[in-house]
Amino acid sequence: DMQYENALILNRYFFLYKELSYAINCGDIGCVETCISPWIPILKATGKHKHAMHIMNFLLNVHFVYPEGLR
Repeated sequence: DMQYENALILNRYFFLYKELSYAINCGDIGCVETCISPWIPILKATGKHKHAMHIMNFLLNVHFVYPEGLR
């Protein structure tokens, strides 16, 4: 039913947050990059376009713009 589906979605968002928080606290940069990606459409859907744009620009810069020593 609808309540069950909403509970699953909410739990998925909580898990994404928990995983991101854990990765940041442990200093696991690769996991942080992986965990940030699902937040972009979530932020866009909630109207936080500037936050989504900054995260996307950060990921693009890290992978394609910054020199090899900063990647």
